[in-house]
Amino acid sequence: MSAHRNGDSVSRAPVDEYWSELVTVALLGTDRRDAPEPIAGGLADLAADDPQPTASQRLMQQVAACAAVRRAGVVPGAPIGPLDAPPVDSRPITPAGAAATWRTIIANWPILEDEWLVVVAAKGWRLAPELVGPLLARHRGDATRYARVVVAAGPLSTWLVDHTPHLALRTKKAPSAELIGAVPDLPITPELQPLLHAEPSLVAATLADAFEARQLTVAHRAVLINLVARMHPAQLDAVGAALNRVDPTVLAVGLAYALADLARLRRDMIAELQRPDHLSASDQP
Repeated sequence: MSAHRNGDSVSRAPVDEYWSELVTVALLGTDRRDAPEPIAGGLADLAADDPQPTASQRLMQQVAACAAVRRAGVVPGAPIGPLDAPPVDSRPITPAGAAATWRTIIANWPILEDEWLVVVAAKGWRLAPELVGPLLARHRGDATRYARVVVAAGPLSTWLVDHTPHLALRTKKAPSAELIGAVPDLPITPELQPLLHAEPSLVAATLADAFEARQLTVAHRAVLINLVARMHPAQLDAVGAALNRVDPTVLAVGLAYALADLARLRRDMIAELQRPDHLSASDQP
């Protein structure tokens, strides 16, 4: 690195030493230490041609000039060839609204994320590219969930990890092969188990009546969330509607409304990822 003026040169070493001295003075303050004399050449000429009235102004002038000299001396490195594109994945990209749905899920109801990833892969979608990095990063510590992301993302995930190593899996624990494509079970109490596959109107009435009778309270929050997250999708419309109609004077009405929101989000999530029969890879950009 060098700076040239009128045939004179200032080598990198003196400029770097001068810069270090300027930084030291800037840290200590010009009231405690005088700025070094500008080195011969352009920096000294600048100080002579444009004299500044105070020590601090003279220091800032030299800092700015020295920074310009140092930057001007940076030589570009060798050209880097273009990155190879990731292997082709013929699956269609997840629908436009799916990214927003995933962000809503992880912000409000992360219990649905496992099912969301399973449905994405099961319905033949591939993750939108903008979701691959965040999902890999989110599940680096969980081998099974990470494997779900890899399945849904396809070859783009391997390509991205090769170029961004911090997205690699951080655990040596092997993924559970039987759970990669399956929605994991959640604990549900025996008395609620029959509701998982009962007729939708019966499930809706049972839950709403239990809230009205104060048989379900905030103490049941965890198991009720598990129930709504794993009940048959055909039940979600009726359950959500019934819970939204719970008497607002009921003590646990907030929980009922929250469960209705969970039912609505899960219903919309599943509907959004259903693929029309006519959709094929050729329909995607």
